[in-house]
Amino acid sequence: MPGFGPSSDALQFGGRNAERREAILLVSPAAEDHAFLEALLNGAGRKIYSARCYREAVGVLCRDRFAVVLCERDLPDGKWKDLLSQIAPLTDPPCLIVTSRVADEYLWAEVLNLGGYDVLAKPFDPEEVSRVVDLACEHWRRSHGSRAALNDWPSPPGQAHGFPPRMFKTSAGG
Repeated sequence: MPGFGPSSDALQFGGRNAERREAILLVSPAAEDHAFLEALLNGAGRKIYSARCYREAVGVLCRDRFAVVLCERDLPDGKWKDLLSQIAPLTDPPCLIVTSRVADEYLWAEVLNLGGYDVLAKPFDPEEVSRVVDLACEHWRRSHGSRAALNDWPSPPGQAHGFPPRMFKTSAGG
């Protein structure tokens, strides 16, 4: 489906590369969310990936390290909590930012209490999105060091992606 999946340079993997950029994953069933967020966040040393559902997000998470995941509250095949349960146990978990039209204090408190990074209200305010994502990237860099921030991982011989494979559940729920 056009407009979804990794952006044009998102699948350039391999070996060590000091030019590697921070990876951000956008997870939303809404094409307009992807269009707006990719246009806003692309550049500034970032690599933008897209997924439209939980299952696609899990597949993308297996292929790269991510500094930030922006995830719609409700997905066609799961919820933001399902994705959080997959990334939380990682040694270098990305900051999860939940997006929602119902971004009230209850959702914000729930996201923070369960280990998410923040909540962004829809419709998106470009300045607020930029500010929150910049802070999340900075938090991730400080938490995981410059090596993690660059997605620059040593490649064992014969391993194409330069990092160990990640295993995730491909269906939401318990």
